[in-house]
Amino acid sequence: GMMKANRTRNIFAVVAVALTTFMITTVFSLGINYKENMELTSVRTSGTNANVSLAMPTKSQEKGIRDLDYVKTVGTQYMIGSVAGKNEADRDLAIAMQYYDNTEWEKHYKEAISNINGSYPKKENEIMLSEDALSQLGIEKPKLDMEIPLSYVSKDGEQKDTFTLSGWFHSYTGTGMAFLSESYCQEHGYTLQNSGVLSISLDNPKDNFYDIQDDITLNENQTFQGSVSTSSSNGSVYAMIILLVFFIIGSGYLLIYNVLYISISRDTRFYGLIKTLGTTEKQIKTLVKRQAVTFACIGIPIGVILAGALSFGIVPIILENAFDSGKSIIDAEMFFHPSIFSALTVWISCNAPAKAASKISPIEALRYQNFASTKTKIRSSTNGGKLHVMAYHNVFRDKKRAFLVFMSLFMGITMILGVNGMIGSMKAENYVEK
Repeated sequence: GMMKANRTRNIFAVVAVALTTFMITTVFSLGINYKENMELTSVRTSGTNANVSLAMPTKSQEKGIRDLDYVKTVGTQYMIGSVAGKNEADRDLAIAMQYYDNTEWEKHYKEAISNINGSYPKKENEIMLSEDALSQLGIEKPKLDMEIPLSYVSKDGEQKDTFTLSGWFHSYTGTGMAFLSESYCQEHGYTLQNSGVLSISLDNPKDNFYDIQDDITLNENQTFQGSVSTSSSNGSVYAMIILLVFFIIGSGYLLIYNVLYISISRDTRFYGLIKTLGTTEKQIKTLVKRQAVTFACIGIPIGVILAGALSFGIVPIILENAFDSGKSIIDAEMFFHPSIFSALTVWISCNAPAKAASKISPIEALRYQNFASTKTKIRSSTNGGKLHVMAYHNVFRDKKRAFLVFMSLFMGITMILGVNGMIGSMKAENYVEK
C-alpha cells in the first residue's frame, strides 16, 4: 500500500538505485577491463606467458629447474629454422619454424594468440601457421589439410618439403610463425641440448628471477633471458584507486540514503500512527527494508543492463576506432564483472533510515518537524527577514541532513573530477612526452 501511495518517491528511489548500480558496475568493470587488457597486452606483445627462458640447457640444468619449488611450469621449444624465399613484393620472408611441447603450447603460448582454427600438428608432415605467415605466403583463404610446399633452412641446410596445414591462428608479435610436430623433430634429430629452449613460468617473477640465477649454475655462454619488470610498484597509484573506490561507493550510499531518509521524514506521521496500533520497531524496520529490496530488484537490473551495454557496446567500438579492427594488441577483449557492491550498498543504505523510522513515537509524529531538532533558538537580527538569511538558517536547521547533503555533493564532484583526471591522463601524448 505504501509503494502505491508514493509513486513519485518510488521513481526517485528506483532511479537512485539504478544510477548507483550503473556507476559502481561501470567503474569497476572498466577498471578491471583496463587492468586485464593491459596484462593481456603484455603477454601478447612478448608472445608468451612465461617469464624466463634458457637456451640449450644441459640435462642437469633442466632437472634442477624442474625441481625448484617456485617454478610453476616448464615448457620446451625447439628452434627448427626459417622459411627461405621472397614474397610477391620481392621481400625476404620472415617466418620462424619451431616446435612447442604440450606445456609450452597450452600454458605459455595460447594466451598470447587468438582465433585458433584446427589443432597443433601431430604427424611429421603437418604444419600450423600464423595469419602473418599465411599472408607472407600469399594464402588468403586457408583450409584444413591443404598442401603447402615450403623451402626452408634448418640445421641440415636448405630443405624442400610439402606440408599439410593442420591449423592457423592470429598472433600479435608481427613475425610469421610456423609450428611443426614432435614427430618431425624426432625424425630429424632435434634435441633440447642442441636446439632447444626451456621456457619457465615463476610464482613471483620479480623476486624469483634473481633466485633462479643463484640456484642454477650456467655455462660460460648461457644467460637467463626474461621480460621481468623489476621496478617497484607506485604506492600512490594504489592509494588513489582505493580512495576513488571509497568515493564511488560512498556517493552511491549517500544517494540512496538521502532518498530513503527524505521519504521517511515525509512519512513521519504515518509511522507514528502505525506505532499506536501496536506495530513493533522490528516490524517497521522490516517494512522499510522490504521497500528497499523492491527498489533494488527493479533498479539493480536496470543499472546492470545499462552498464553491460556500455561495457560490451560502446567500449569495443572505441577500441576498434583507436586501433586497426582485429589487428590491435588489445583486440577489444571485454571482461565484464557485475559487482555485488550495488546490492550491498542498497542494503546498508536502508539500515539507518529504517532505524530512524522504527524510533518514531506517536508524540513525535504529532509535533512533526521533518526530523529537525526539537530545540528552538531565539535570534535577534536586523536582517533576519531577508531571504538569503532565512535560507541559510533553514539549511542548517537539521545539521545531520546538512552534513549528508554537503558530503553527497563533495563526494560526487570529487569522484567526477577524479575519474576525468585519471582518464584524461591516459593519453598517447603523455606516453610520448615521457
